[in-house]
Amino acid sequence: MNGIRIGILGAGRGTALARAAQRASNATVVAFCDQDQGRLAQAAAAIEGAATYTDYEDLLAADLDAILVASPMPLHAEHSIAALQAGKHVISEVTAATTMDQCWALLEAVNASGLRYMLAENYCYTRPFLILKGMVDAGLFGEVYYGEADQIQEFKGGFPPPDTGYNWRTAELALRLGHQYITHNLGPLYQAAGDRVVTVACQGSGQHFLDWAKADDTCVVLCQTESGKLLRIRLDFFSDRPMNYQYLGLQGTGACYEAPRGPKDEHKVYVHGQTPRGEWQSLFDFDKYLPARWPAGLTDDGIDAGAHLMIEDFARSILDDTRPPIDVVDALNMTAPGLLSEVSRERGGEPVEVPAFYQR
Repeated sequence: MNGIRIGILGAGRGTALARAAQRASNATVVAFCDQDQGRLAQAAAAIEGAATYTDYEDLLAADLDAILVASPMPLHAEHSIAALQAGKHVISEVTAATTMDQCWALLEAVNASGLRYMLAENYCYTRPFLILKGMVDAGLFGEVYYGEADQIQEFKGGFPPPDTGYNWRTAELALRLGHQYITHNLGPLYQAAGDRVVTVACQGSGQHFLDWAKADDTCVVLCQTESGKLLRIRLDFFSDRPMNYQYLGLQGTGACYEAPRGPKDEHKVYVHGQTPRGEWQSLFDFDKYLPARWPAGLTDDGIDAGAHLMIEDFARSILDDTRPPIDVVDALNMTAPGLLSEVSRERGGEPVEVPAFYQR
């Protein structure tokens, strides 16, 4: 088999990922499934020849190798499990799950199936992070011992009040404490640190903008890893301010990095012994650490610029029968700390243990 055939569940976010898949060398999107006929038609128009379904069972019965789950976040685990049980490999949009029970059920389904599961964490495939990760892997950062990330995204307009009917974003992100959407922040830090989180502690500022919301304007999650590394993550969907939802910082014994804090800032790095002491230099001075498969001349730093590489990695794990770069254990290690930050916040910031997940 030269490539895999993918069916996409969810024609909203799924359409953007389908376009990314068109640039992948070993995957083809052949079908979409969505209950919204208008959205389904738009998705099919974007990918010539793609079949369309309104019933997920019909998609699962189709001649496909894998399902890309891009349904609403609370349904990711349920839809992933159904696909695995139907004999399909799965690449799932973030987060992997929205409850700890879902985490355990997903792990069991992957273990029972013997199939490939990968989390589509696109923040691990941006150009700046791939350069950074290459530098870490090459040893320039020495021992990484601290990381930080911010998800500051003024999004009040995206949360309809609960008395207007169910909306999954309202239910999961405005009516729950802690950081339920943590993988965009924790995912890159987890990969750079190379270490799972074992405890989380979460504090919050309270809510000042939406009188019905339970979530804090800002919450801060402190994560301790198994080897003692410290990770700090801030979430804010409510404050009136310019957005910055891609900030990342990393500190090691040999180097440090900071993403831009604003439009006039830049990706900057200090490497001990190479950068003049007390100064910064551009991260892109180190673009030789960008993987060779990054398309020549592509300077896009957007969150989906490398999404085709993510899909290629997923397909390669199926074709070569190898571990996906973000497998189910990684996915749960990136997801569970956010779920348990809610428990910590409800307990006044008390540290909460994060369980270990194992794949058979």
